[in-house]
Amino acid sequence: MQPFNVEIFDPYFVLIQHYNSGSIGYDFDYLSPGENSVLIAFDENVNKGDYIRIFNDTDEFFGYITAIQVNEAVQGFSEIRFKPFITLFDAPILFDTTLQGSPISLEQAMADIITAYWISNSDLAENIFGLQVEIISATFGWGFHITSDQQGLSKAIINFMSSIIKRALTKYQVGLFAEPDFQAKTITVKVGVMDYSTFYIEADLPNVVEKSIVLNETTQDINKLVIYDQTDLVTNIIYYKHPDGSYDTSNTNRIIPVIYGMTSVAAVEGGTFASAAKEAADKQFDTDSINNLIELTVQNDDELVSPKKIAIGQMVNIITNGTSYGSILTGIERGSTTKLIFGNIRLDLTKILKGGGI
Repeated sequence: MQPFNVEIFDPYFVLIQHYNSGSIGYDFDYLSPGENSVLIAFDENVNKGDYIRIFNDTDEFFGYITAIQVNEAVQGFSEIRFKPFITLFDAPILFDTTLQGSPISLEQAMADIITAYWISNSDLAENIFGLQVEIISATFGWGFHITSDQQGLSKAIINFMSSIIKRALTKYQVGLFAEPDFQAKTITVKVGVMDYSTFYIEADLPNVVEKSIVLNETTQDINKLVIYDQTDLVTNIIYYKHPDGSYDTSNTNRIIPVIYGMTSVAAVEGGTFASAAKEAADKQFDTDSINNLIELTVQNDDELVSPKKIAIGQMVNIITNGTSYGSILTGIERGSTTKLIFGNIRLDLTKILKGGGI
């Protein structure tokens, strides 16, 4: 593996330390981003919250330091733990639910949130120095079925990362892509669908060291929802999910075996029980467009798959057993080999608990 350069900057882009490392392994899971670590020479000027850039001719990772621990086994060195830059947006926001389905694009809504909380916040200490946003596409008619915390106010306190950022990528392919410019002292977060060409991978060829394919499964796989009217808890409407992913009140061509759920709703002012039940069904059965988990492991320098040329958010057609499955790259694990992770499902319990299982 090619040696890496490690650079650490303070939040105002002042270079604190530069270090070379023979080999570095790292994981980047857009849906469940965790910590990575690197061992570097101890420097008392390096602090939690500083930026870290790890790069060579083919790879680059940009994040911020979350912890520093003096390494007792290697004298004079410290272990730096860090997360991807976009996890700085893993925070609560007050969301205007009327934005869903409005003339405002998903990209514009996300950019406005970033601007309000991290660029033009009245609390100047919360603003990120040099941060700017760039909208690169426009997605209309979007929605995540986020409802108001209190009837009539059209406001909800949600987590920006789990409720919008992750869902935007897996449902609409709209991502956040942070690009630092250390000379200009800026960090540009591009918001939108990257203009990537669709990639094809033959998963059955011998260059694929390991593969795992999980299709049409979720951590919440209810396929029948019984919805009661809260006014009497007798009147009910039942929604059924069908094999093609659609759902309605038709008791035909259903998914079996039956896994049912049950809830109750009340009609909002000016509305009906039927419309409230439809909204409950929308929230329960709302699915992402990439409902699978495909993991392929290849050599880092594999020329057929070219893992270093595939980017997060890129659409890929994976061919196995004569069938092509569409998916999107959502994670990368790189060490002595590269594991490419596609789709929105996460089976690892730790990641599910962190919100990676959607």
